[in-house]
This record gives sequence, C-alpha cells and structure tokens, in this order.
Amino acid sequence: MNLEDPSARRWQRLPTTWRRMVEQSGSEPMSQGVLALIEAARAQPELRRLYPYTSHFTLWFSASEGHPFAVTAPAVEPLPDGRFRVRGPRQTTVLGETDTAPAAIALVVANLPAP
Repeated sequence: MNLEDPSARRWQRLPTTWRRMVEQSGSEPMSQGVLALIEAARAQPELRRLYPYTSHFTLWFSASEGHPFAVTAPAVEPLPDGRFRVRGPRQTTVLGETDTAPAAIALVVANLPAP
C-alpha cells in the first residue's frame, strides 16, 4: 500500500477511527457494523483504489479524495438488526440486503462501474 496516495492513507486511518468509536460507544451495533464493512472493503483491491469515507453510518467510495466527492460506486450501511443494505450511488435504489459485511461488500464490488 502506497501511503503517499491519499486513498491508501485513508484506508489506513479509517479502521482505527471506527475501532475507537466502537470502544467509546460500548459496542453499539451500528458502529460495529460500519467497522465490519470497512474491514471487509479494505480486503478488496477494486475498492482500495477508491477513497473511502463515512457519513451517517454509511460507507461510501469516491473516485476523488476531496470535496466534492465523485461517488459512482454503491454505498453500504449497517441496519439495526445486524444486516447490511447496499444502495446505488445516488441512494435511490436498493441493490440488496445481506446478512454479513463480506456479502454486502461483494455486492458493492459486483455493482462497480466499469473502469
């Protein structure tokens, strides 16, 4: 991982940030879900080339590292019941719901736009 690349640095920092949030929140399920998603996404080379960020317990992937973000990939969020929902880039379409973070991330990867 090239830590000179802003996306690579973000992939290094984001899990640490969310681990702290889980510790501080008393293992609140939504925070745990976001951390599980980040860890599953980090293992996917197709996603590591994108800039990850979170907002309102949703994990997003951007083609650019600054505002405004260039979101063309699906986003994924934990649900209160422990499941995960994957939405299209504009959040208007639900692509599916899964029981595990790795399955949700696989759905994100399967719906990435062609490079």
